[in-house]
Amino acid sequence: MTNRLRPSRLSSALVSILFSLPVCAAGLGGGLEDYTPPQPPAKPKPQVVEKIVEKPVKDPATERRAQAAETDSRNKDAEIARLKAELDKARKQPPKVFERVVEKVVEKPVPVPAGDPAAACRKNGAWQAACGFATYPAGPVFRVVGGNLSFAMGSPATEKGREIDEGPQRQVRFRHRFALAETEVTVAQYLTCVDEGGCKEPEWREAGAPTSYRERNAHLPDSPITGVSWTNAKEYVTWLSRKSGHTYTLPTEAQWEHAARGNQRGSWYFGNNVSQFKDHAWSIENAGGKLHPVGSTRLNTHPWGLKDMAGNAWEWVEDCRHDSYKSAPANGDQAWEGANGGDCSQRILRGGSWVSLTWYTRAADRVGSSADYRGDIVSFRPSRMLP
Repeated sequence: MTNRLRPSRLSSALVSILFSLPVCAAGLGGGLEDYTPPQPPAKPKPQVVEKIVEKPVKDPATERRAQAAETDSRNKDAEIARLKAELDKARKQPPKVFERVVEKVVEKPVPVPAGDPAAACRKNGAWQAACGFATYPAGPVFRVVGGNLSFAMGSPATEKGREIDEGPQRQVRFRHRFALAETEVTVAQYLTCVDEGGCKEPEWREAGAPTSYRERNAHLPDSPITGVSWTNAKEYVTWLSRKSGHTYTLPTEAQWEHAARGNQRGSWYFGNNVSQFKDHAWSIENAGGKLHPVGSTRLNTHPWGLKDMAGNAWEWVEDCRHDSYKSAPANGDQAWEGANGGDCSQRILRGGSWVSLTWYTRAADRVGSSADYRGDIVSFRPSRMLP
């Protein structure tokens, strides 16, 4: 146990010695009078943080635009509210009944001389659509063109195959009924005019004419006359007028198109169905590279009895060439001559031919050609204004 108590005694002795020693200030760096207590640490100076605040500078122009936009927005809101109020009010009121006024052209009864072959087609004071009459025995047969005395000429922008010169589409009116030859003038009918000195020979009867005419049946009596120019066609209608005692002309472009449409709005008088085309017209698809006898298509459903208004041979009309219908006259009885940019050295051809693509035989399609052009694809049919 003695050994276990020894460290405690030694500790007590050391404590006694330490407390018995004198305190010496010199050991702390000198006397008490020279002692300077340590100074507390200096407080840091507060830092000044400089803040820069950007204030927007007002732009008068921007201010005005903002105010205008705010005003416009308020005005729009007010307008919308007003329109809604009017709509609600209108819904509560009974519907209004509007009277539709349709302008109708009334044909004035005009007496037809008894000797006029067209007299047979006028009954009860009105012309009978599709009724036929001959100019003279064995001469061309004419059919009365029926339907409305006004129609939309040209094609709509959506029509397949449309060309730019077929517009703008416009309303055309006729003041008189007219009749159109049932078919193109045949070879036999034209040669009667030649034999009587009223017409020049067709090109294929001239010396040195291309053999292609005969190869394409241009010489057969019931083929449409070809190898004739616009000038030759004018000679024929002059001769026909003199022979019959009644005035015959080439049809105006408006008359031709109205007749070709058959009072329908489709691409052809039989509609827009291309699958029916081969039954109604001769073109490059079914003509076999040659002309065919007039009126020989498998079907003909034209409402006024006209034939070959599409295909077989192009047909001369009276009008000068214009590149569009801009500023075209609304009177379909008169041909459009040289006014408003017309070129009367060229005349219009209609209907397409045995060598034409299908789309070139549409009722609205038109092409200009020199008035002196002769070929195995061009023919004509006369027109007559009825009393």
